Amino acid sequence: MAAYNVGLGSIFGGIGAVINKNPEEKTGKVFVKGLWQGAVGGYLIYESKNIISKIPEKEKWEYSWAAKFVNAAGTSIVENAASNRGLWEQWHFHIGFNRIELYTKDEIKIRYKIMPISLVLTGITASKTKFEIKKSLQTGELIFSDSNLRTERNWRAYVLGNIMVVDDSVFDDYFVFAHEIIHIYQYYDYNFINSYTNPLKENWSGKSRTFNKINNLFYFDIQGPILTGLRRLAGKSGNCHFDNFFEYEAEFFAQRGRVICP
Repeated sequence: MAAYNVGLGSIFGGIGAVINKNPEEKTGKVFVKGLWQGAVGGYLIYESKNIISKIPEKEKWEYSWAAKFVNAAGTSIVENAASNRGLWEQWHFHIGFNRIELYTKDEIKIRYKIMPISLVLTGITASKTKFEIKKSLQTGELIFSDSNLRTERNWRAYVLGNIMVVDDSVFDDYFVFAHEIIHIYQYYDYNFINSYTNPLKENWSGKSRTFNKINNLFYFDIQGPILTGLRRLAGKSGNCHFDNFFEYEAEFFAQRGRVICP
């Protein structure tokens, strides 16, 4: 799993750096810079998932917050790599559809942005389920509950984008929460995709004041539908819902195991 997380950040960090390079910069040098920066971020992402495994091991929700800060650092560094920025230039922190950005270049600035796809998914989820504020505060994630989830779908929990829904019957199951939090982290694993659109957004912002205002308010989490497509594609190749890499990773970090298909 370390190779996957480090490799994902490294390779796509390098590709993004080239996409976002300045005309006078040398492609090879920019690519190598993106590679090593992305690898650093990928390693932190890997370690954040290792911290999540402590939730069921120690039966302590506090590890979720510790992992969340490490994961935010890792995904920030990968985004910086894919955007051809300095290693420490920009940081972000997510709670559901809320994104806080910290800029450190030239002067310290903080900006709040909304992730629109996550916002829509949150609205859909909230209309059908119950918001669990205590569990959300304990984990740092937006958590909802559905008392009929297990009886109607035979599911214990699921993640929609970066929003978690849990059946009441497993509300204190640390393994279930650890598994689903890894799925939330997978949503952020692919943030680098959004960095690939930077040149296009900068071009539109220069031509349209309206789009510039929109771009300053929203962080377009277009990795959401792309990740959904990847999950569905992976699911079709397996013998059951759990027979795909995304489920393997979630179960590996939740309880160092793997769900066996019947």
